[in-house]
Amino acid sequence: MKEFKLEQKVPESIIEKYSNTLPESLTDIWKEYGFGTTLNGFLRLINPEGYFEIVKETYIRHQNTIPLFTTSMGDILLLEKYGDKSYIIQLNYRKGKSKVIASKFELFLRFLEEEEYLEEDMEWNPYSVAIQNYGIPTYNECFGYVPLLGLGGAEKVENLQKVKLIEHIYLITQFMGPIE
Repeated sequence: MKEFKLEQKVPESIIEKYSNTLPESLTDIWKEYGFGTTLNGFLRLINPEGYFEIVKETYIRHQNTIPLFTTSMGDILLLEKYGDKSYIIQLNYRKGKSKVIASKFELFLRFLEEEEYLEEDMEWNPYSVAIQNYGIPTYNECFGYVPLLGLGGAEKVENLQKVKLIEHIYLITQFMGPIE
């Protein structure tokens, strides 16, 4: 992973717990890199244990999901399993929607190298402008629109502020309801 910034080594107990449920390529990344950020702070590898509760409370179809990543725009990325198939799902709280962004974890990793994928599928704009204006959010922060988009806020860089990620997701879903 390019430009990886370590936040915390992954405990061996977490690697063991998920070794039979997550793609081997992900547990290999955990072993080599740990939990932390890449893509200039945009994408965070997270400990799933810290995000199960928020996903359960804010995503209607939370069953059979494992949180894998968060973004500096306030998204949570999940591995969602259906039988023998799995998908990477983006929970885009700022816009109140979920969508499949990759059909396999390995494809997701490859897609991350494509600017067009980041812009169109990950909806990372206006991240690059926001970090020039406000700096990179810390590991537990994200950019949030003030006022919230769902309450009529405009999707402009000037309306972004650094906010606490989990608290911001709860705030959005208190007003807008859980994601379907």
